[in-house]
Amino acid sequence: MKIIHRYIFRSVLFSSLAAVGLFVFLLLAGNILKDIIGLLMTGRLNLQMFLQLMLLLIPYVVSYALPLGILTGLLMALGRLSAYREVVALKSVGISIFHIATPVITVALLGVVLSALINCFYAPEAKTRYRNILSNTMRQSPLSFVAPKTFIHEFTGYVLYVGEKSGNTLKDFWIWELDDNYNAIKLLRAREGKFNYDAKGDALILTLVEGFSEMRSARNPNDLQSIRPTVSFRVARLRLPLDRLLGRKSRYVSLSTLNINQLMDRKEMLAKKINQLENKVDADERKTTIAEKIKVQMQIQKNIAMAFSVLSLTLIGIPLGIKVSRKETYANLVLALALAMGYYFLIIMVGWLEKSPQLRPDLIIWVPNLVFQATGLWLIFRANQ
Repeated sequence: MKIIHRYIFRSVLFSSLAAVGLFVFLLLAGNILKDIIGLLMTGRLNLQMFLQLMLLLIPYVVSYALPLGILTGLLMALGRLSAYREVVALKSVGISIFHIATPVITVALLGVVLSALINCFYAPEAKTRYRNILSNTMRQSPLSFVAPKTFIHEFTGYVLYVGEKSGNTLKDFWIWELDDNYNAIKLLRAREGKFNYDAKGDALILTLVEGFSEMRSARNPNDLQSIRPTVSFRVARLRLPLDRLLGRKSRYVSLSTLNINQLMDRKEMLAKKINQLENKVDADERKTTIAEKIKVQMQIQKNIAMAFSVLSLTLIGIPLGIKVSRKETYANLVLALALAMGYYFLIIMVGWLEKSPQLRPDLIIWVPNLVFQATGLWLIFRANQ
């Protein structure tokens, strides 16, 4: 029996590692393309910073790749066993599905522990460092995101264009101010311009030298006859907020960037605050604090519940892997994606209840796990008959 268990364990483990590596690559590539490849291609990030940010993305994507990878790996391993009639041979000598499932569940439990560590510690810390490094780099080097002969649309209400970049000086500078409908209502053009960072206001101060401005009617910016006469200037200054380009700088910290210890500390602090407000007249403040405490509890439970998604998907994948009897990788991959999408859709549905703390979404977050685990155990019992 030990030989059979080791054989199944190795098959599932190696298949799972290969599948996890595949999903890490795919998810990492998607996040790189979405967030930082454009900054690298336009010269806004150097190669060293790009590689550092890419490494910090790995714990974040592993938290999603691990459940998918282990599910795909077990479907591949059990699908091959079933396709080659090895499962039939094992059952014919009196070995039950429960014994076949034991090494698979062992792999899943190892995945639960690893996923819990990543979700509760490594992923939030990596996410925090990723955001801080990206934003601080841009703020410390405001010229790093300006690429010559490229239209820059990142700033709310403005479009920028620079003809030439020479050191800290930007030459042939164009800037269009837009209205709410993205129509140009003002044009500024200057021989050169310089950026300075205003740390207090979290904005870039653009100083333009030797240029002119052109104004259009705010009511009808497309009416060329309403263009006002151009006004020349020697020096002009413009303030560009960084909240859209880099994310708003505020004292609020996203709960997803806090590790389990920080979340527990915040939960304890909010619990003390609720006790202090219990005998006070201001019921609204106490209600708001309770809702905030529920959100913290939901984030804690979500991190742990997502770790147990490895076990939930494994339990439902074991009978399906045996019954489908497909050794083709693509077929098992499609089945794994379908199951995972169903699980994540349930998690998203629970997330919609975050604004209704009276429904206790911090407890409902476990419903997808309970549904998948109960369904998986029922299917395993049926397959064993």
